[in-house]
Amino acid sequence: MNRYASAEDCALLIRFESHLVNAGFSRIRRAEHLERVDAFLRYLHEAQIAPQAVTPTDLPHYFRARLQRFRRKHGNGPKNPVSWRQGERAGVHRFLAFVQGRWPPPFHSANDTDRPVNAILKEYECHLREHRALAAETVRCRLDEARVFLRHLSSADLADALSTLSVPAIDHYVKQRAEANPARASRRRVCNELRSILRFLHETGRTPRDLAPAVITPSAYRHEGLPSTISPEQIRSILASARSDRSPTGIRNYAILLLLSTYGLRAGEICKLRLDDIDWRGGRVRIRHTKTGAETRLPLLPTVGQAILHYLRQVRPQCRDREVFICMHAPRGAFVSRTVVHSLLRRHLARIGIHLNGKRGPHVFRYARARSLLKAGVPLKTVGDLLGHRSACATAVYLKLDDQQLRDVALSLPLPEATP
Repeated sequence: MNRYASAEDCALLIRFESHLVNAGFSRIRRAEHLERVDAFLRYLHEAQIAPQAVTPTDLPHYFRARLQRFRRKHGNGPKNPVSWRQGERAGVHRFLAFVQGRWPPPFHSANDTDRPVNAILKEYECHLREHRALAAETVRCRLDEARVFLRHLSSADLADALSTLSVPAIDHYVKQRAEANPARASRRRVCNELRSILRFLHETGRTPRDLAPAVITPSAYRHEGLPSTISPEQIRSILASARSDRSPTGIRNYAILLLLSTYGLRAGEICKLRLDDIDWRGGRVRIRHTKTGAETRLPLLPTVGQAILHYLRQVRPQCRDREVFICMHAPRGAFVSRTVVHSLLRRHLARIGIHLNGKRGPHVFRYARARSLLKAGVPLKTVGDLLGHRSACATAVYLKLDDQQLRDVALSLPLPEATP
């Protein structure tokens, strides 16, 4: 550490090194990060900026200074400027996320236009979390739409734009968003999230009247389309391809795909599966359903149990997180998003050349599992219990996948009487 740095900076650098070790970074990558963070701490010490007080506006000047230093030392710039910038930023950004909890800050204002928008968003987030008690994913989606809407209005004075907000202005915004999101489900989501921010703006006195009722949400028709599905032969091909990959990532992915195909789990339920949820002695696995909040205990089938056990014993990285499935590369930890499960399925579909019509996410396994149970004569209520549905209406969508079941419940219609 440089002699001009404070003792607090030295202690902070030591804690950051321990954090990198726990996250599974290699010795070489740790050394690269520590070297760059050491230089960054020296810069902050000279500028009299505490690491906890750094904002995104402080970084451009620092990176320009680093580039000038590189040119003075080597006589020219980096051979690959993009790679050099990414390397410089990676360690600094990871360090700031370690110090401040999140990086970049969620409501940082880069200019005067963003300040009033971020002030409302910060208050709106508190309202959604503390007063509405909404799930984190719901809060994120509503904040994203609120940010788009407020920035659309903030070309002029935001407070004045809100005080004079009218129904035609909202109609114009909804039309623009509908052109960018033509699907009916997307337009319905945008309208619902727009109604939420409009209610909040009225409740906080920023708009003189509640304009939420003026947003007409597109109608949704239950069971209007056929869900995407996948055939048993395609499932067997996917599992065979995953089983043939003996790399650590391949062993993990095979266990995930086996859980998807056997139990029809959602991607979020895979991500939230914890070591404590598996009862090895009792041969059962507890599934916490992310959509309903309910819990289901299912028998742990031997093939699934063996695949999970092989993954846990052979390749699962050491990690403080209690989730079963962990990222194989640093930073090691539980999956931060369900998109990891979507991505690995897309890679396996592309590898064996399977092209599905419609959606190609993990939910196709869920539909396939429901279809196989219905064809086997399993009652609809039992299928719903297995899938974690609260009502029979949620399970009824799977009836569309079984032609024979539909024939069995078809109503007899009277023939028209012949007129003399």
